[in-house]
Amino acid sequence: MTQIHSPPDALSFSDKARAYVELTKPRALLMIVFTSAVSYLIAATRAIDPIHLALTAFGIAVAGGGSLALNQYMERELDSQMARTATRPIPSGRLSPTEAAIFSWTTMLFGYAFLWVFVNPLCSIATMACGVSYNFMYTPMKRTSSFSSWVGAVPGGMLPIMGWVAVRNQLEMGAWVLFSILILWQIPHALIISIRHQKDYAAVGMKQLPLIAPYLTSARQMVVNVLILVPISVMPFFLNMTELVYPMTALVLGFGLYVLVVRYAFNPREHNAKWVFIALNAYLPLLFLAMYFDRPS
Repeated sequence: MTQIHSPPDALSFSDKARAYVELTKPRALLMIVFTSAVSYLIAATRAIDPIHLALTAFGIAVAGGGSLALNQYMERELDSQMARTATRPIPSGRLSPTEAAIFSWTTMLFGYAFLWVFVNPLCSIATMACGVSYNFMYTPMKRTSSFSSWVGAVPGGMLPIMGWVAVRNQLEMGAWVLFSILILWQIPHALIISIRHQKDYAAVGMKQLPLIAPYLTSARQMVVNVLILVPISVMPFFLNMTELVYPMTALVLGFGLYVLVVRYAFNPREHNAKWVFIALNAYLPLLFLAMYFDRPS
């Protein structure tokens, strides 16, 4: 049963604005824009047009923010039942479901249109595929199937594609390698979040793998994904996207992540799970920055 609070009597303009910003999940949105923008820079083969990059980042930010807001609207009843999400704008009553729905659809569709007009149609379509797969495939599946973690990896994998096609206006092998890196990273990231919040998730009937199978099943899946991720992460070097520093950095980062995941598999304490979570969050930006800074001259 939903327990969304009644709206406060009156919110100041700044409080209302803050609620709308919070609806876009700023931390997740920052990762979306960062990953797409760095992928844009990696894909650029000529001098970078800062205006075009800014237009791309703006369009992706608006569309992504709208998509994340729509996710909060769609999951408002679940959010109201979990301690970690009960203070979000809709369950707390700071925004009504109608306000959230209007804001999310308006910003999301405006973002897609902006990218179509000011960047290119392929970038708009890729961004749209990301939002649609996130909200209309992954989100409803979380309550019906443990396969949701794999489906949820798809919108994450679309982020570098969005940046790549923005600058090159075509899909190439490099884009698919970046897509594969994101897919392989996304699954252990989703699993460790489910593990750390499994009580909340179980209370609302979610079917994530850690909730319906022994912990070792999820741990093995994380180990396998990271084990595959390590060789895939060095592929940009063999596609002449980087010099030699990048693959060495990728191997060091991958080995460190692998050690932490294996340690958790053998000793599933919260302390070890926390370090896996921290390492996964650090791994991706460090890997992509290394790839960008080690591009061929």
